[in-house]
Amino acid sequence: MQAGHESTESEKREHFRSRGKFPELEKKKTGVLLLHGFTSSLLAVSGLVPVLEKAGVEYEMPVLRGHNATPDALVGVKAEDWYDDGHQALEKLCERVDQVVVVGLSMGGLVALNLCARPHPLRDRICGCVTWAAALGFCNPLAWMAKPLSLFFHNWKGQESFNDPECRKNNQNYKTFPTKAFVELYDFAARTNKMLDDVEVPLCIIHSNKDQVVPYKKSVELFDEAGSSYCEFHTLTKSGHELGQDCECETVFGITAEFVDRFRN
Repeated sequence: MQAGHESTESEKREHFRSRGKFPELEKKKTGVLLLHGFTSSLLAVSGLVPVLEKAGVEYEMPVLRGHNATPDALVGVKAEDWYDDGHQALEKLCERVDQVVVVGLSMGGLVALNLCARPHPLRDRICGCVTWAAALGFCNPLAWMAKPLSLFFHNWKGQESFNDPECRKNNQNYKTFPTKAFVELYDFAARTNKMLDDVEVPLCIIHSNKDQVVPYKKSVELFDEAGSSYCEFHTLTKSGHELGQDCECETVFGITAEFVDRFRN
């Protein structure tokens, strides 16, 4: 299973590092759980779908509560709703495959890490995790004030998340969103940061050092703090936050596909 790479071999080596040794695992029928980000439509991650379908890989790509609609759909939504939606999709996928690699963009990355870290009956069915700029922190200097600000400002303006103007033309993300929904995301990130040591499956981290929404350093911390015995970190240098839609998306798909292939029979 392959997707096109935009970077040269030397560039990939320069922007790649790993720790530990990839475990010797029995290869099994492997599916992919694909999780989008906060305020996203499915377009944020669906670019990987043709790669999966071409290879015959089963997948689930759920709409996490409050998304793929209008900003008002996020009113009253809790972080646990996003986790529950991810878990339900995991249950559905596990009916068709032996094991699952969880792939998540931004908020979806938080859901992915929680599915790997929290105790639940299907935790042992998760064999690997790929994060695309997991939302473990935020560049916006006002993010930490979201809770008190939510008492006065009911809506929050979305940040620019693309670096390529051509890619930006297809952006379907909400332009505004309920401030209390962001409070949920902010608190979800804080809780997830405290459980990184409980993420034990092989981990593939992808992040751009030009990300305007989630600090690149948060993925550096994830690489250092995750409990995974094997972890790899791919640094991109052109994309914005929307790794599945911006100018290096084919590289993201290729890295993800190659990682998933390591588990498949």
